[in-house]
Parts: sequence; C-alpha cells; structure tokens
Amino acid sequence: MKFNEYLNESSLSRLRKHMVEHDTGTITAFRSTEDCGMGEKVTKNQNRARNKILLAGIRKNGYFVTKVKGSFIENYGSDNEIEVGEEVYFANDLNDKGNLKNKLMELGEKFDQDSILFMPKGGESGMLIGTNHCPDGYPGYHKVIKLMNPVFGKKGEFMTKMHNRPFVLKQITEIVAPPSTNMGRLGISILADSDWRKISKIMED
Repeated sequence: MKFNEYLNESSLSRLRKHMVEHDTGTITAFRSTEDCGMGEKVTKNQNRARNKILLAGIRKNGYFVTKVKGSFIENYGSDNEIEVGEEVYFANDLNDKGNLKNKLMELGEKFDQDSILFMPKGGESGMLIGTNHCPDGYPGYHKVIKLMNPVFGKKGEFMTKMHNRPFVLKQITEIVAPPSTNMGRLGISILADSDWRKISKIMED
C-alpha cells in the first residue's frame, strides 16, 4: 500500500480495517517514573524524547505508524496505579513481514513498558504481552493475556478492556510512513539508537 492511500484511509473508524487485513499493535514509551516506578519522575519533555526515539525504532523496521491520543492504567493492580493519557503509536505491518509482535516486545522492553498490545491479522482478538521485570508490572514479563475482541464505541474510539483495565484510542494526531530513501533510513537508524536523556536535553535547549 502506498503512503497516500494509507493516509487517506487512516481514521479511528478505519483502523479496524487495517486490523482485519494486517498484524497491528500499540505501544508507547511514556512512563511516570524510571526503574519500575522506583526511580526519578520522568518529565513531560523526557517522555516526548523517549517517544521520539521509539517512533524511530518502529519506522526503522519498516512499519507504518499512526499517532493516537490514548488512555490506559499504568501500574495496574498496585497501590500506585494511575490513569495515564499519552501519545500512543498504532503500528501496522502493511507489508506483512510477520515480525511485528517480536519488534514491539523488543521495544517495549527497551523502554521499560509494563506491556505492549498486539493484534494478529483478522482483528478478532488481541493480546497484552508483558515486557518488563517489575514486580508490580502487569501482566508480568512475557506473560500473555488474551483480551476480549477490540470494539469501537459510539464515538468511533477503539477500546478494549480486560479485568476492568481499559485501553482507549481517542484521536489521531499524525500518520507517519517508514523512511523511503537511504539517507532517511540512515537518519532514522541513528535516532533509534540514541540516548533519550541526551535528546531530551537538546529539546529543552
């Protein structure tokens, strides 16, 4: 599929179509604190830097990405659980490479995420896969929780819920294609391997 076709098709009401035709998944690099909630508080600028590097990592692997405003509960089931609104990436394996799940798990682990959400082609099921070793992380490292069928609400937002743990995609903000030139691929590769702390300092300057 060409990027222009994907651009024209991508809206909350049409994400379902992509879920049926290709493997898809969602991920973010946002966290409230470092080191399983035991470290320092992560600032908004730092989270933006983390997400910038995460996006480069997804694009580096040739996936189309839709940026979506999302909401979920971080540290679910613990004393410090909190509902978090953040920018979430909806990754689409439009070229049917077949390795999206493993790449999202790898990136989820890199950014110390409790989990990633993966939806196999067909759109009839989803799975929450744990990607960190935090003792209070949900569902637990490499544990897989099958979710109820993803559904679309009356206002068009995508939502799935498991044991009252909601995950909602509310609004598309941007659609990004993988790099199409050698220089673009080189730049994305360099950014994907960067230290988010250094990037956040550059963003603050």
